[in-house]
Amino acid sequence: ALSLQKRTHAAAVGLVERKAIVHLRHFRYAFLNCTNQNALGPTETEQDKVKNVFAKPLALTKLAHFLMDMHRENGKWSGQKARPLVLLAEKPASQTYLVVGYEYPELSGSFVRNRFGQHFQMAASTMHGTFHFDSFDSNVIEVDGKDVQRFIEQLHYMMDST
Repeated sequence: ALSLQKRTHAAAVGLVERKAIVHLRHFRYAFLNCTNQNALGPTETEQDKVKNVFAKPLALTKLAHFLMDMHRENGKWSGQKARPLVLLAEKPASQTYLVVGYEYPELSGSFVRNRFGQHFQMAASTMHGTFHFDSFDSNVIEVDGKDVQRFIEQLHYMMDST
């Protein structure tokens, strides 16, 4: 648990310092690649280079929560600048990306319904690609590596039309 917390912190700092979080009209997104040391923090073994610690829904959601909490507290992602966050973690063994959509309430203690399950399903249904909705959470989808950029574009178009 402590190792995951350290990697979450290192990944968040790396994404912010590199300005790797892209801002679109309806959401923000960022890629976490295994080959990127700043995204994963220091690696301990060769096996870690082939496996992304954030390629699990709970770990990726924890990173999204940490990023949103950090930016809400410093006021950068609040008010008119508030947007949901989409994180994409590379899974090199299967050549796919785990995608998590995360909506965060602007005020602590508030509740916001996460609509990314519906948005992911609509975007996937308009594309001809490989998608897996394996997780318990509907806001988690696994997308084939060659389709991931098109998926993000389609997600943006779908959210623009609703």
